[in-house]
Amino acid sequence: MTTAVSPPPGEAPRRVTSPATVYVAVVAAVGLCLTAAAVRVAGITFDATFWVVLMLAMLAWWVGSVDLDGRMSISFTSIVMLAAMALVGPAGAGIVGMIMGPFENFRAPLRARVFNAGMVATTGVVGGAAYLAAGGVLGGAGVEGTWQVVARIGIPVLVADVVQFVLNVVLVMIVVRLAAGVPLRAQGAQVLSSAAPTQLGYGIIAFIMVVLWGPGHLGSASVFLILPPLLVAHWAYRQYAEEIKGHERALDVLVAAVEAKAPHLVGHSTRVAELSGSMAEHLGLRSQAIADVRTAGMLHDLGLTTLPTSLVRGTAVVGGGGLRGYPARGVRLLQGLSFLSGALDAIAHHRDAVTAGPSPAEELEVAALVVGLADEYDLLTEVGTPDGFLVDNHEALRALRATPAGREDIVRALEQALSLRTEATT
Repeated sequence: MTTAVSPPPGEAPRRVTSPATVYVAVVAAVGLCLTAAAVRVAGITFDATFWVVLMLAMLAWWVGSVDLDGRMSISFTSIVMLAAMALVGPAGAGIVGMIMGPFENFRAPLRARVFNAGMVATTGVVGGAAYLAAGGVLGGAGVEGTWQVVARIGIPVLVADVVQFVLNVVLVMIVVRLAAGVPLRAQGAQVLSSAAPTQLGYGIIAFIMVVLWGPGHLGSASVFLILPPLLVAHWAYRQYAEEIKGHERALDVLVAAVEAKAPHLVGHSTRVAELSGSMAEHLGLRSQAIADVRTAGMLHDLGLTTLPTSLVRGTAVVGGGGLRGYPARGVRLLQGLSFLSGALDAIAHHRDAVTAGPSPAEELEVAALVVGLADEYDLLTEVGTPDGFLVDNHEALRALRATPAGREDIVRALEQALSLRTEATT
């Protein structure tokens, strides 16, 4: 299973810049050269072990990945690659990675598949070399006793797991930085909080497989003991993914209710959610916090559905005079829905972030400041007043800096998010 970050639903694919294209070509070339060098140095034997590992790789492709939340997916790739490092060595892992990489996400653009091939081959060769350097024995041959299993398989697999994870993260972070402009620090915080514990679990599964293969004297039959729980876990993740999709459909219904009440807000919730999520990424918030901020951006206007239609359609949204208090109404509608609990504070206080509300801005959570600033920017530049008055980007940013939420870091995150949105549409 591997974790990968992808654009959120509804967001336009981001343009791959020239530096990113060059970087993809370099990674692919490095993967190919490292694999060739490993074959030349250590050789490769296409024995039963190699073909079983390759079969597992193809099974990982056939089973496919599970998209959990639109930004992270889970597949069997890391487990297969760790097993390959310990069973067939750097050369075999490099070849398996070069074959498996392009198929991991077959619907992805060609450049993405080329990058995957180079990245998985590179991590396979380097991780395999790390396994051997840590004293690992290929296939666990001749390893007997608890201490030998720990020293000759357990610790080397852990080292290879860490090396694979770090190298994978670094390579992906660089391409995302070049292609999408997301700061490395923000990506690192998100990946470490969400993917690192899972990666450790991958190493444990690979370790068990190698122990059963070598010291357990089961050979390729160990695959049949490992596969059933993996497939059950994959099924469970898929059920969880379906639950998340059900939540997303519920959010779409709620947004549709807002837009039916206020036609001039059509598209506003989606734009605020995208801006808010991108700002949260640039600020380095945790993965779950980013998801909560995006949800708050989507539902921040839900309280409008509780007000008279004539008031909602006839009052200038910018400034909000007659509409004051609607955020709290929206929160009351959503209370009791556990999957939305993390978004409630931002929904309740997003207007306080840009007005002289009851709560001073310094007492507000970062999420409320982010959603409030994204909301106000879109109101000023895209929605405006019922008579259609809008301001340009520079005027809007100048006005936002004068609000309680106009902290330099929050405004800078908004500017970066707007820059990425402009790149995606050009």
